[in-house]
Amino acid sequence: MEAKCNDILAQNGFSLDGRICEDTVFEPDDAIHIDQQKVEDAAARLKIKNYKTADYESPKKAVNISIDDVCVKRQTEMRPRDDDVLQPKRVDNTVIHIQNNGGRYILNAASLPGALKLLIGFLLHNGILDQQIVVFADGARSIHNMITAMLGFTNFKIILDWYHLAKKCREQLSMALKGSKIRNEFLDQLLPCLWFGNVDASISLLRNIDPLKVKDQDKITKLIEYLERIRDYLPCYALRKELGLRNSSNHGEKANDIVVANRQKHNGMSWSNDGSVSFASVSAVSFNGELGYWLHGRDLSFMLSQKAA
Repeated sequence: MEAKCNDILAQNGFSLDGRICEDTVFEPDDAIHIDQQKVEDAAARLKIKNYKTADYESPKKAVNISIDDVCVKRQTEMRPRDDDVLQPKRVDNTVIHIQNNGGRYILNAASLPGALKLLIGFLLHNGILDQQIVVFADGARSIHNMITAMLGFTNFKIILDWYHLAKKCREQLSMALKGSKIRNEFLDQLLPCLWFGNVDASISLLRNIDPLKVKDQDKITKLIEYLERIRDYLPCYALRKELGLRNSSNHGEKANDIVVANRQKHNGMSWSNDGSVSFASVSAVSFNGELGYWLHGRDLSFMLSQKAA
């Protein structure tokens, strides 16, 4: 995968770290949003007045990208035995699930930059780098920053996975409020605001919560800061669902299960860096339907598969 990607990048005016060269001409397609009438009809059904048609991608032209990181236990013998040297005890894998117009593909690498480099090469090879790229991810700042740094020249947007957003709110409010009953009552107000993408109303609710119900104001403050930081990645989830668009990164998490977790996270197992990533690569190639192609030709088609789930 690495060699295939390097060839593709070099042939298309990109550096081998996935960055576009200064003299490379690249023009993303800006006119690929969903039909305006569909948005108007959906918004009318939900009684939503403030929306922009350009915020909603065409399902047939969008490239949906789900990114997920997974850690497995590192082999003890692979760590230096110097107790004074702090060594990581986990092996990292980054798995990317790509979906476009019925086709799917899985990429994996030992790091997020490495996985994004493979992604750029793959999208170039399939002729879809100029389309609307929709990245579904959790709220990790490091992921958002790296995506922006490496895909900033494309027509991309990040959507915070709804499950992770709701989970973050539940966890913070469990620590902030006095008891599960109070937390659940407040979530019944907060989550609908977030579901409709109303960040300002959500923050207002948090700022005006009854002090007598709060046991840790610092956790409320941190949740407000979190919502402020990720507000650009919070769409109107309700309208996206009505339009049949995705709100979840679960494809990436499922891909992680397929190529890493199902085989590498059993009790008693531990892995070296090379062993973990290599095994995940074989699993990904098999999932993509490319194993026979590799065994017989020592090459990969690196093309979207209609058979992969």
